[in-house]
Amino acid sequence: MKKNPASPRRAASAIAAVLSTASLALLSACAANPGPPPVVEENSSALQEDQTTTTATPDEEQPQDADSAKRPTISVGVDPLRAGLNPHLVANNSELVDQIAELVLPSAFHNGQRDADILESASEVTAPKGVAQRVRYVIASPAQWSDGTPISGADFSYLWKQMTTTAGVRDPAGYHAISAVNTSDGGRVVTVDFSEKVKDWHLLFHNLLPSHLLQDDNFGSALADKIPASAGRFLVDSVDRGRGVITLNRNDRFWGANPAQVDVIQLREVRDSTQALNMLRSGQIGFADFTPGQTSQEALGLLGHVSDKTLTRPRQLRLHMSTADGALEEKEARRGLASLIDTDQVARLATGRASNLEPGNNPISKDTDLTALRTRASKKPIRFAVDPTSPTALAAANTLYDVLEAHGIAAEVVSERLTTITSKLLPEGEVDAVVTWEDISLNSVAAANIFSCDDKQPLAGDLSGICPENADEIREEILSGAMSPKEALGRIRDVNSKEALYVPLVDETRIHALGEGIVGPGQSIDDWDEGLITAPRWRIDED
Repeated sequence: MKKNPASPRRAASAIAAVLSTASLALLSACAANPGPPPVVEENSSALQEDQTTTTATPDEEQPQDADSAKRPTISVGVDPLRAGLNPHLVANNSELVDQIAELVLPSAFHNGQRDADILESASEVTAPKGVAQRVRYVIASPAQWSDGTPISGADFSYLWKQMTTTAGVRDPAGYHAISAVNTSDGGRVVTVDFSEKVKDWHLLFHNLLPSHLLQDDNFGSALADKIPASAGRFLVDSVDRGRGVITLNRNDRFWGANPAQVDVIQLREVRDSTQALNMLRSGQIGFADFTPGQTSQEALGLLGHVSDKTLTRPRQLRLHMSTADGALEEKEARRGLASLIDTDQVARLATGRASNLEPGNNPISKDTDLTALRTRASKKPIRFAVDPTSPTALAAANTLYDVLEAHGIAAEVVSERLTTITSKLLPEGEVDAVVTWEDISLNSVAAANIFSCDDKQPLAGDLSGICPENADEIREEILSGAMSPKEALGRIRDVNSKEALYVPLVDETRIHALGEGIVGPGQSIDDWDEGLITAPRWRIDED
């Protein structure tokens, strides 16, 4: 990590590059990509469309948005947008999507603090007989979506219903504890009743969505390429997958304190560290938040005007094994599969690096008997499902395929959209395991997920489909606060050690690189740990 003072000449060129967005050109990295091992691609027109739209084309071939090009603009480098923009779906779990959501979508609370721009009040009130807990929210009168529609109780109710009826959502346990959401006073007062006590209820209703624009859409695909209305300090103006550019405009209808100081932020994808370095070197971007490569830090160290820092995020690539009928319902088969995984090796091969790497810890011994696994594989191959838009997950799945084949165990890689994997392939036992990124934040709502069992909703809790022994009792203890999140994590690890449900493969590591042209949360790279979330405080450096 370093920071050197910039020369006036270099600073001037960086500012000019930031302001003149119409002339910016993305530098596309060209590399030969060898074909993957044999895969089975499920029939999906949505997948084919996504693979087509993610093809990169040179910047100059596509016209800039005329309005955005004339407005003061800051450009930053980010990972490519692999899937959609709905932050509530496991399929969209990424740093980029989470940070865009923080800038665009309203939340009841942030880090335990009520958002006074959204809510006048939020508190527990006396619950009537038959209701375990009641929380009342009063929405601030000026709070509105960018199309002028007031934020209302309908948005709370919509999110609750979608989180309890959609497979493959993130942290649904707290929403399953809700028995009713009622509104009054023209939609401004929201009363939420719980069937069981939820101590950390402030973690719910984060990233509310504009129900009036989405209520007739499929929740799994409604935000595939846009967020149609904002109630944050920025709004999503456009998503150009061909050019790899997401344009965020300042939300001029934002009513709250401290509106954004810059008009436009362009998020420009960097597909690898070479492209990120080139864009930082030339001043095309002033800040970058990207996945590191083997030599990223070494190369950044040669750029005198750039400071950098490596960070870890609470996100982990995992192999989840399915307990569904027709999949790996036999525990000993799951244990056999897990025992073959060298997480150090998979982490290196999946990420393509040996530095800045945090491999997961395999809970299953290497000495496990493989008989059950071999017997199952002799009847039909072990099928690893993976979303091909996630290159690290795909590389990990291909590595696991190679490991099984090397042991004479038949396997396949099933390439399909993760929304289809979670809604159909996993619950119906059509695949045996899935490789995907998972949020591993430690809190009571997240810890309770694996103990959430709902016959009406497949995969209500863990992607394995497990319903552990005494699940209801343990879930209630976690949600109520009788069991701490740390104690709950111990219970989860005990269940995993016994049942062999998942194998942690690698923790997420990121690089923040600060160049020139932006005045942000601070001039030290240590001040930029929150990354894009701090964008409302950014302004163009004109010194």
